[in-house]
Amino acid sequence: MSESDLRQYFPIFQTPDASNPWVYLDSAATSQKPQPVLEQMERFYRKDNANVHRASHSVAARATASFEAARIKVQRFINAASSKEIIWTKGATESINLVASILARGHFKPGDQILISTLEHHANIVPWQQLAEQHNLQLGIMPIDKNGVLDVKQALALIDDSTVMLAIGHVSNALGNINPIEKLIERAKLFGALTLIDGAQAIGHMPIDVQALDCDFYVFSGHKMFGPTGIGVLYGKQALLASLPPYQYGGEMIDKVSFSGSSFQDLPLKYEAGTPNIAGVVGLATAVDFIQQHRSAITQHEEFLYRLLLQGFEQVPGIRLWGDCVNSTSIQSFTIDGLNSQDLGLLLNEHNFALRVGHHCAMPLMQALGLEGTLRVSLACYNTGQEVERFVKALNMAIDILHGNGAEKGPAAQENHVRDSGQFLPIAAHVHQAKSWDETYRKIMLAGKQLNKLTHEEHRGEYEVKGCESQVWLRCDNLGGLLQLKADSPSKIVRGLLAIMFEVLQNKPVEQVLVFDMSVYLQQLGLAKHLSQSRGNGLQAVLDEIVDYCAK
Repeated sequence: MSESDLRQYFPIFQTPDASNPWVYLDSAATSQKPQPVLEQMERFYRKDNANVHRASHSVAARATASFEAARIKVQRFINAASSKEIIWTKGATESINLVASILARGHFKPGDQILISTLEHHANIVPWQQLAEQHNLQLGIMPIDKNGVLDVKQALALIDDSTVMLAIGHVSNALGNINPIEKLIERAKLFGALTLIDGAQAIGHMPIDVQALDCDFYVFSGHKMFGPTGIGVLYGKQALLASLPPYQYGGEMIDKVSFSGSSFQDLPLKYEAGTPNIAGVVGLATAVDFIQQHRSAITQHEEFLYRLLLQGFEQVPGIRLWGDCVNSTSIQSFTIDGLNSQDLGLLLNEHNFALRVGHHCAMPLMQALGLEGTLRVSLACYNTGQEVERFVKALNMAIDILHGNGAEKGPAAQENHVRDSGQFLPIAAHVHQAKSWDETYRKIMLAGKQLNKLTHEEHRGEYEVKGCESQVWLRCDNLGGLLQLKADSPSKIVRGLLAIMFEVLQNKPVEQVLVFDMSVYLQQLGLAKHLSQSRGNGLQAVLDEIVDYCAK
């Protein structure tokens, strides 16, 4: 099967912009959806939209049949022993929280150890961290090596008779490493510890057999395996789930209710309070069908793309690959020596490449590696070899721009040659002159040299702006009613954007700052896209802090 044979199933790629085609390299965040999944969900709402269970009419019966058939399909997909072991949730995050919540009700005792790894997504850290704090438990951390690969020897040594729970990702969402979960589960069982595997990044890329793994819980999300958002799965061994208390209370999970007491349904409904995401369930079942039908082609094509990416990276100067490049899925994190990852991400976005930049909801991992963040490419079966090659070429171009090749004199030196100087102040006018996107970003980076910067000693918590993917420190002062601004960021582009913004706010009365429309000003400059609520560069968060300061 050729790469176009798989890509044709995904309608989002069927109307490309020939002049600047979109290249989606962010499938670890969420995968695109094949046409059969979209059609199945639409079909449900058009023909079978009724609540499941209990109702006696024919449409509800059809909806219930599809709903429970999907449960059996997922059971077989991961080789669970019974469909009663498949619990529908909103996603992997809710699945983990469900397990942590029900285990908190008397399953552990003070001093017991919960063991997680340095690699974990926040969703597999915070629930256990909070549980440990609330119940006086120990939270053990399995270490990694300098590349971000789990230190298996030390990890196994940490599992002992104090360990009651081992929770670890099957595949690192930040780096793509496939963890040796079989060894860890086997060791945990020697000491009677429970095991939970976060399979969010594994489920769409490799066959899963929960009975062969012999884990107690396995969790995943539909939207990372070509399915809908808002639907996920908790697998749990039947005897274990049956012995534990409900998670939430309400409709569906109730057997009988009276004012003197209530009794609950058996598995799996015991853990499914309220009206479920029925369309999501039937959509997920269709995604399972898609994966099973094309398993071999998906695996082969993703392996081809990943090797092509690694070959391309060999030609990228200063690149540093993180994680295990051999035992990995089609995810690769990297940094470029001497360059800010956020800057690279912004430039690549101008080429219409969608990839993830930052800590990838794995802050402790980044701290352990001594990084602020990485760029993460995550490939899927709908990507093409040509896209990978184009990406590597664009990455080299972005590196070239950030290294200043072809840079010109700064705005202060060219002030007499600025056009439209009556409309914009000098720094902004110099940027406005740019005739192409790459020239615009070169001028933005030059503008950063004009920023009134904080000292290194002022790079501390009280000045750090929250909500910025790239770190920003900001200091606001009111001197005689006039606003004084100083800031800094590791990102050259963010420093330049701050300089452009500060140029119209610096030394202005605070009352004037409050009424100034920065969005209109940046729109006129062609830079409005940088003032957004996304965590891309955090310019909006900086502006919000300035406005809050002036409003006091």
